[in-house]
Amino acid sequence: MKLGRNDPCHCGSGKKYKYCHYQADREAEAKAFAEAEAERARLAAEQAAEADDETAERAGEQHEEHHRNHVHADRQWAGNVRSVRTLRGAQRGG
Repeated sequence: MKLGRNDPCHCGSGKKYKYCHYQADREAEAKAFAEAEAERARLAAEQAAEADDETAERAGEQHEEHHRNHVHADRQWAGNVRSVRTLRGAQRGG
């Protein structure tokens, strides 16, 4: 059950809660909330940094794969050009 401002204070002083521990309790709640928010923000930033690292790593892998595909295609093209030249040379008799 939540204490009301006009209820007796939980410390047993006999004073109303609003005149005794109300302000201190509210400050403690605000501090705990701020610490929790800071921790959530830190974790979110950490997760975002990890995601950025993974994205950069994936991009690097994709670039390498793209480069390998181009090299392979260039080699195939060069091989086809040699084959065509060989065939043309054979057709011309030379």
